[in-house]
Amino acid sequence: MHVVSREEMRNIDQYTITHIGLGGPVLMENAGRAVYAALEPERKAGDRICVVIGKGNNGGDGFVIARMLFDSGAKVSTWLAANPQEISGDAADHMRAYCACGGTLLRISDEPETFQEQLDQADWIIDALLGTGIHGAPYPDYQQVIRWINASEGTVISVDLPSGVPANGETFDHPAVFADQTMTLECPKLAQFMQPAARHFGTVRVLPIGIPKKAYQEVGVRRELRMRSDVVRTLPVRDPFSHKGNHGKGLLIAGSKNMPGAAFFSAKAALRSGIGLLKVSVPEAIQPILAVQLPETMYLPRVEIGLDGVSGIGIGPGIGRDPREEELVCRLVEESDTIPCVIDADGLFHLRNHLDLLPKRHKPAVLSPHPGEMALLTDSSVQDVERDRFGIAKAFAEKYQVYLVLKGKATLVTAPDGRQIVNPTGNAAMAKGGSGDVLTGILLAFLLQHEQMMDAVSNAVYVHGAAAEELTAREHSLLDVLASDLIEAIPPVLHQLYDEKTCR
Repeated sequence: MHVVSREEMRNIDQYTITHIGLGGPVLMENAGRAVYAALEPERKAGDRICVVIGKGNNGGDGFVIARMLFDSGAKVSTWLAANPQEISGDAADHMRAYCACGGTLLRISDEPETFQEQLDQADWIIDALLGTGIHGAPYPDYQQVIRWINASEGTVISVDLPSGVPANGETFDHPAVFADQTMTLECPKLAQFMQPAARHFGTVRVLPIGIPKKAYQEVGVRRELRMRSDVVRTLPVRDPFSHKGNHGKGLLIAGSKNMPGAAFFSAKAALRSGIGLLKVSVPEAIQPILAVQLPETMYLPRVEIGLDGVSGIGIGPGIGRDPREEELVCRLVEESDTIPCVIDADGLFHLRNHLDLLPKRHKPAVLSPHPGEMALLTDSSVQDVERDRFGIAKAFAEKYQVYLVLKGKATLVTAPDGRQIVNPTGNAAMAKGGSGDVLTGILLAFLLQHEQMMDAVSNAVYVHGAAAEELTAREHSLLDVLASDLIEAIPPVLHQLYDEKTCR
């Protein structure tokens, strides 16, 4: 499923209309019908519905929804935030169709008190005020309508985007609708994954409206939302005659005297994620602790680190910020240039002044920063990173020829060629120390078992998030999940995914 910008969506629509021949009125009809079909099972007989319509194409979708509701006998009132004479093009066609079917149009500016009363009494409010075309702040009268919608108690359904939210997710300080549900048309927009825009969407449903794949291909969209079916399709299948050497010989450089847990989390996560053999290099002081906890691993003193027989490495979790570790990190990044290399946490701290090493590698490295670490790598602020996650991640991955895993809600994976995949799994239970160390272990294990690096990285991120969802869906709250719980949730998640793969 593609994730698009405002400009890409406009070009996709235009190509579909001009080159494929599916006219704008057809797409608008499809959009309105799709929203109506999604709403119909949820509403009850007698529910009062307010449809709030602006003058653009989003309002045209609203006219189709209003017409379908009116024909079904629903208690619907249709309110215009614009003068009917201002509505043109395909939206005007659907406005006339609504009226020709017997529907009545009410103007908010004529009866503002009545509009507010009906909003207050409505069970459902359909927000078709503003769509992807908005640039800058809405007109003042639209802003007032948005405030009234937000003050209402009915369930707010936004069509495509919550009105007032810029489609590309730019920072804004004007009023925007806080939707309970957003019924996004055809594909998600960038704003759904950016702050503060993402807070306005509520629950999101993506509704197809009949745009052919060729339109996306011609426009050249290179962003996708990772679907469960994508994960199932690309998970590695084990040969029944395979042995441990076929599934990767990994080396994990992790842990320090003050942070032994980081090495434990990463190592156990790698083992739970299918790695064939794992060596862990930790300081001698903590080696006995891990040996008891993880008898399945082999141990390598820090002073004896070598890459003979190793098919992939992970560097960084909990190694600390002693300047002596900087030389080790740089040496390993250079010496491992033909095998997968995952760099996280303190490894990123030590690498920040040596990023020029990364483009020299034959096998791209995988970096997995959180926004704070990304800010450190780009000499910017966390606010800068969050304002332009897609742009900053793409520029960095292309410049340094790495796979970048920018962590957070909707973790973003970017390939060296600029392709991007948004991860849909995970929740706030992961906002706890050690969660990132778990991901490092899964990444290392998956890189040594998948044929394609993008699949390995994207699937690791998906499973990591799905483990948190598995826990909170059963016996945990968002507060009490530990990193060690995430590791123990990896097996049931993988079991479910492989069950689905077998059934196909």
